Amino acid sequence: MSTQFLINVAIEVFCSIMCIVIITCVIIGDNRQSRLTKAFIWLLLFNIAAMLSNALAFYSIGKVQSYFFTFNYFGNFFTYVFNYALIICFANYINVYISTKTDIKRTAVHVVCGICALGIALTVLSLINNMFYIIDENNVYHRQNMYWLSQALALAGVLINFIVIIKYRKFFTRAESVAFGIYILLPVIAIAIGILYYGYVPVYISSTLIILFIYIGMQAEQSKTAKEKELQLTQSRIAVMLSQIQPHFLYNSLASISYLCDEDPARAKKFTQEFSEYLRANMRTLETTQPISFDQELKHVKCFLNLKKAMLGESLVIFYDIKVTDFKLPPLTVQPIVENAINHGIEKRKGGGCVTIATSEKDKDYLVIISDNGVGFDVRQLESNGRTRIGIKNVRQRLNDQCGGSLEISSKKGTGTVVTIKIPKQRL
Repeated sequence: MSTQFLINVAIEVFCSIMCIVIITCVIIGDNRQSRLTKAFIWLLLFNIAAMLSNALAFYSIGKVQSYFFTFNYFGNFFTYVFNYALIICFANYINVYISTKTDIKRTAVHVVCGICALGIALTVLSLINNMFYIIDENNVYHRQNMYWLSQALALAGVLINFIVIIKYRKFFTRAESVAFGIYILLPVIAIAIGILYYGYVPVYISSTLIILFIYIGMQAEQSKTAKEKELQLTQSRIAVMLSQIQPHFLYNSLASISYLCDEDPARAKKFTQEFSEYLRANMRTLETTQPISFDQELKHVKCFLNLKKAMLGESLVIFYDIKVTDFKLPPLTVQPIVENAINHGIEKRKGGGCVTIATSEKDKDYLVIISDNGVGFDVRQLESNGRTRIGIKNVRQRLNDQCGGSLEISSKKGTGTVVTIKIPKQRL
C-alpha cells in the first residue's frame, strides 16, 4: 500500500473517531432526543459508515489475498451507497432544522431520496456490469465510463438542498447562512477534486468539517435557548407566585386570624402557622429551578385548603385519593388548579361542593387528577378569563419545560371540571 493510501486510511479513521465523540457529546447533552438531534445523529452515523467503508477499500488496495479482494469490492460498493445515504441525511437534517423556525413540506427530502435511491440502484447494478468501477486482478480499483453519472446524481442531491437553503434563507441568521453555505461549497469542491485526482479523500474530510460546524452551531443555539428558557421560567415563577398571593385571599385570611384570636386562640395559632407556611411556599417558588417532590407540593396544597376550609366552612369538602407520591413536579403546579376549582367551581355552586385530589401510576406516566363537582364551564371560556388563562398557561409551560409534563382540562356546565396532569417517568 502506498503512503498516500495509508494517510487516507488514517485520516478517515481519525474523522470517524471524531464523529463518535460528537455523537457521545450530543447524546449526553440532549436526553430528550429531539427530532433535530436524531436527524443529526443519523447524519453522523452514515458519515462514519461511509468513511470506514472507504478506509477499508483503501487498506485493501494491492493486497492479493482473496478476502482483501472482497474487502476492496464491497468497501467501494458501500462507500457509494453510504455517500448517497449521507446526502439524504443532510436533506432531512436541513428540513428538520427549518421546521423549527417555520412550516416546511418534505417535498425536497422526497426528491433527494428519489435521486439517491436511483444512485443506489445503479450502484447495485454496477456490481454486475461494472458501470461505475471495477477491481482488476491486482486488487486495484479503477473508475469506469459511467463513473461521472454517480457523481452527477450526488451533485443533484446537493443542488436540491442548496435550493431549499436559498428559498428559506430569510429564516436563518447570518451565522447559520454561512454554515449552510459552507455545507454546499465544500462538498462540491471535494467532489470536483475527487473526480480529477483519484486517491484523495476531501469529500469525507469536508463532510466531517461540516458536521463539526453544525455541532458548534447546535451548541451555540442550545446555549442561547437554555438562557431564554431560564429567563422565561423565572418570569413564569414570578407570575405564578404573584397570581397566588391575591389581595382578597390575604385580607380574608388575616380577618379570620383576627377573629379566631378572640374566639379560639389555639386554632388562631394553628391558622397563623399554616398561613405563614403558605406564604413561605409561594416565595420559595422564586428560588426553585428544579421540580420538587409531590409530598412537598401536597403539603403546600393542604395548607391552602385548610385556610380555605376555615373561610368556607361546611360548604367546602375535600377528598384525597393519593395512591403514589414518589415522583416530582414543578412547585405550585397543583395548588393553582385547586384554587381555580374552588373559586370558579365550588364557590359559584349553591350549597358548595367537593374537590378531589387523586394520584395514580401508569406504565409511562404519573397522573395527578384534580376534580370538582362545581358549576363547570365551557373550556373556551379560559380565553376570556385573563387571570385563569394566564395561570393555566404558566402551569402548562413549567410542566413542559421542567419535566416534559402536560395538563388537560375537561369540563361540563352544571357537572364539574376535571384537570389531569401527566408527568412522564422517562424525564424523572
